[in-house]
Amino acid sequence: MNSSIYRSEYYVEKRTATFADNLVAFGVAYVLNGIADGRARITIEDCGPYFAVICDPPLREEWVTHCQFFTGTFLLITVDRKSQQKLIKGTQIAVETVAAMPGVAPDYEQAKSDNETYWAWRRSVGDQWQQLQPPVEPHPDWELFRAINPAALQAANSAAAEWFQGQVAFPELLKTVLIYASAFPNKEEDAAKHWAAVCKRHGLKHSKQLSASQLINPTQGKGTTNSKAIFAKPGNLSNFWLTEYLKWVGLRWAGFTRLIKDSKDRKIYVLAPNRLDWEHHLGIREQFRRLMIGTGGAIQLDILAALRYAKAVLSYAEVSRDQSLLAQVFGTHQGVNRLVYGLDSAYYKNLGQSAAVMNIARIGIPSWIQPQTQNDIPRYQAVIDEHLRIVRNLDEKRGEEYELLRSYRDFLSTNELATLLAFTDAYSGFVIQRDKLAPQFTVHSLEVIMSSIAPPLSEITKSRGFRNLAYAIRMATVEAHRRNLKRNQDKYDVSYEVRYGLGQELLRKSAYPNEFIVALSEFIHDYNAENARMRERLERQGNSQPRGARSDVSIQDIDELLALMDKYRDPQMIASLLVAYGYASTYQRDETYTPERDTDEANDQDAGSTEESEEE
Repeated sequence: MNSSIYRSEYYVEKRTATFADNLVAFGVAYVLNGIADGRARITIEDCGPYFAVICDPPLREEWVTHCQFFTGTFLLITVDRKSQQKLIKGTQIAVETVAAMPGVAPDYEQAKSDNETYWAWRRSVGDQWQQLQPPVEPHPDWELFRAINPAALQAANSAAAEWFQGQVAFPELLKTVLIYASAFPNKEEDAAKHWAAVCKRHGLKHSKQLSASQLINPTQGKGTTNSKAIFAKPGNLSNFWLTEYLKWVGLRWAGFTRLIKDSKDRKIYVLAPNRLDWEHHLGIREQFRRLMIGTGGAIQLDILAALRYAKAVLSYAEVSRDQSLLAQVFGTHQGVNRLVYGLDSAYYKNLGQSAAVMNIARIGIPSWIQPQTQNDIPRYQAVIDEHLRIVRNLDEKRGEEYELLRSYRDFLSTNELATLLAFTDAYSGFVIQRDKLAPQFTVHSLEVIMSSIAPPLSEITKSRGFRNLAYAIRMATVEAHRRNLKRNQDKYDVSYEVRYGLGQELLRKSAYPNEFIVALSEFIHDYNAENARMRERLERQGNSQPRGARSDVSIQDIDELLALMDKYRDPQMIASLLVAYGYASTYQRDETYTPERDTDEANDQDAGSTEESEEE
């Protein structure tokens, strides 16, 4: 048996189709990395029915024999309500036993106090917090402590205690893990027998099974789920103790949890690895933890987690300044999905004494993030920041904004043009608000995404006629509204009618090509006529260089758009693209029909608009 457990590839079978399987894989990877101690690279790879945890070069027996004790999770110290004494609930381990072992037994009350002190300090210094040194840093696992205590405290401590007592025969304990993971399907029975024999030799009391906490087993709630009616106590389900321990390790090193805003409901996210190097994972995880501050609604939190994980990958690649690492992390076409498919999640509804799992899902990571060089990274980071601003501005408690967030989440998970355009179509009606403008996409951002998910459409979006029509839509909607806002009224010599609902009208008509062309023609006619009236009035006033004058749509623009419609024969798609680009902001006018005398003025105006967008 010994020869077969020292190898290069280990396995974790997928038993539940939930993040519980991912947790075991990360737990095994953590243990292998601890044994290798820098002498081998550990990689987790999704192989369909199982995860492969690869050790390169293969694990060696002497590494196991001489390995020093380590543990991937913790024994959480709490205060007993009756005796007011500190204890490690669910175990027989005395607090004094582990007091001198840093990181093994964190104090819940101390972590709570540190967290409260930190946030009181943040509130007191306001926006200056980034320039100041905090009096104390919150514990990095504080959110996990809150999730565990009190509902899962005994289960978590029991699993950690089983591992902790194994330090007297640590090489044998490691062999138990290797036996379990050395074959597919996993050798759970062999591992259990091996550990039972070791415990007998060393006089250790051990538990074959431990309670399956729902925090790490989202489909194993309290009760029974048999296909046939049988008698059973309505108690907790239980699992092999080793897999429960590995899940707690996985939750600490690959999980993320937050309370939903304004509630006690909770969401847990766990990475769904594709091919993830452990060293890269630790670096990205550190960046992700720094970025994942605050909370949000249930859908909003899904989106923030996915976008910020993608940003963490970019930050990790940027800090490394290694071109080969960039290729290794992103590959050529898969983007972030080369590392992870997404984030598996579970929604826990608070029921007072306990919580119930209401939803199990996976949120995708945007695969359109595909930097090829170090210089591409800031460009993609700016795009993510732009999306984060838009998402954070939406309030999930409002019906329209709730649907917008759902639509955006669909785009994140599918990475398809249709879902992106479904969001931009709906969002166009939301951008113009009574007394302000909601954050907009920029044309640059849309081009970055389009170039990844729909490169053949670049002929449309780069067409001069298409861009000039999008400009006309922009000037008649969001830009006209921006100028009418009180604080901007003195900046321009001219103001134009705001065409509320123009985007929605064009989208409605796009179901029938002829009706779409008629609607677009009517808009162009009204738009050019309004420009002509305004020019005539200003000339009578002697103002030959008005601030904020806009350009006409030309016959050539219309011809180019009609040619595109004839070629692609999809007016709905072209209408959606026009609305998306029309309601996006631009830092530099790419419309070439602006008269020469207006060029400098237009540039100044654009710069002003940019600043306003940032403020709003």
